[in-house]
Amino acid sequence: MTEQTQGLTLTVMKAMDILDCLGRAQTPLAASELGHRLKMPRSTAYRLLATLSMGGYVAQDLENPEKYRLGFKIVELASSLLDSIELRQQAAPFLRGLRDHANEVVHLVALDNGRVAYIDKLECSQAVRMHSFIGRQGFLHCTAVGKAMLAWLPESSVARIVDQHGLPALTAHTITDAAALHRELEVVRRQGYAIDNLENEEGIRCVGAPILNHEGQPVAALSVSGPSFRLTLERAEELGQAVRSTACSVSRQLGYRGQSPEEQAGWVETGDLQ
Repeated sequence: MTEQTQGLTLTVMKAMDILDCLGRAQTPLAASELGHRLKMPRSTAYRLLATLSMGGYVAQDLENPEKYRLGFKIVELASSLLDSIELRQQAAPFLRGLRDHANEVVHLVALDNGRVAYIDKLECSQAVRMHSFIGRQGFLHCTAVGKAMLAWLPESSVARIVDQHGLPALTAHTITDAAALHRELEVVRRQGYAIDNLENEEGIRCVGAPILNHEGQPVAALSVSGPSFRLTLERAEELGQAVRSTACSVSRQLGYRGQSPEEQAGWVETGDLQ
C-alpha cells in the first residue's frame, strides 16, 4: 500500500468515525465537539463534515447550522439494506399477527457479532415508551431475544460471547453471573422461550423466542415487549406459547425442517397468527 493510499484510507476511516459518533450521540454536534470526542483537529472534522454533507450523509441542524446530524442518505441506505433482508420480509406477516394478538410492541432482531441488532419494530395501539429502535444494538444476556438465541448456541459460542462482551448490569435485575446465566439458559431451552424480567430496561418486560435457519442455528429472534404493569410475569408466560409458535413459523419460512424450540418444549406449531 502506497503512502498516498494509506492517507486516503485514513481519511475514509475518520469519515466513518464521524458518522458513527453522530449516530451514537443522537443529537446534533458541532465540528469542535466531534473533534474533541474523536481526538482530531477541528479543521479536519469540519472538512470531512463538509464533504459528507455534499453527499447527503450528514446535514446541518435547522435550529443551529453550526451543528450537524446524520443525513437522510443514511436512512435511504438503511432502508435499502433492511428491504433486502430476507428474514425481515419473511417474518413480516407473522410479526403483524403476533402484534395484533398481544397488542404489545413486537421486535425482530438478528444476531450480529455477539450482539442483538434490531431490524424491525411493530408498534401497538397502546402507548409505551421504550429505548428500542431499528438499527440499535443490545446485549444478549439481558434481553429476551438475546437469551433465546444464546440458549440454542453451542456452549463454546456462549462462552466466547460472554468473554467478548461481558455481563454488564443494565438494571438491578440483570444477570451478571456466568453460572446464573447458564441456569437461566437451561430454563429457556426447557420452555422454548425466554423472559426479560426487567433486566434490560427498567419497567419493561419482554418474552422472546429464537428463529432458526435451515441448519438449525439461531440467527434471529422475535419478542413481545410491554410495560411491566401491563405485561405482568403471568401474562408474559401466557404469551410464551404464541411467541414460540410465531418464531417456529418464521423458522419454517427460512427453511428449517428440524425440531423447533417449541416442539422441544412439548408444543407444536399452530400457525394461526399469520
